[in-house]
Amino acid sequence: MKAGPVALAAAALVAGSAPPATADERPDTGHLVLAGVAMVPPTYVLGVTMHEGSHALAAELLGLDITSIRLYPGVHPRNQKFYFGWVDVRGIGSRGERTAFLVAPKINDAVFLGGYAALVLTGTVPDSRYGQLALAVVATGFWIDFARDTIAWWPHNDTVRIYDSYGLDREWKRLPFRLVHAGLAALAALPIAKGYRGVFATDGATATPIVLPLWDARF
Repeated sequence: MKAGPVALAAAALVAGSAPPATADERPDTGHLVLAGVAMVPPTYVLGVTMHEGSHALAAELLGLDITSIRLYPGVHPRNQKFYFGWVDVRGIGSRGERTAFLVAPKINDAVFLGGYAALVLTGTVPDSRYGQLALAVVATGFWIDFARDTIAWWPHNDTVRIYDSYGLDREWKRLPFRLVHAGLAALAALPIAKGYRGVFATDGATATPIVLPLWDARF
């Protein structure tokens, strides 16, 4: 079937505005890797700030008194345990308040990871590979913060403290909740993996599948 004038004009418009099918504007892999490595330190600082900031925000919303905030690693003077940062509060009056205070960073992680997944799965990430990489690296930091407690057993860990407060003081009691946590972490990892594939993908041909149907006038 012959293409009509409208179809030809549309085909010409798409072909003219789209990059050539063989064009590959992806930066060199080595440059991307180095850029990703360079993004790790600021991502770490952002992660600790967001983690402890979530605790502090929860404390403010609960009306607790914040006695100290630390955003860098060290040994806590109260229990001599190592932390990457901490927020000390007083005034917790119930198990629910303690849970809300301790779980706040995980809620923050889940919100960010959900937003990142929405961007990746709807194809609305930035066009720039470096922009995509920055989002993927930051998402990885939030994922690590969300997932790491699935294998945490030390009693001063936030998630373990939540388990203990509900009487889950043995690993066999905690196991179902750890499995759910691990399953959510695995699901959250899938969009991140897809995001990295997009960063390092070399196939930039997107015009051909659009132009040919218009040219053939198959509507």
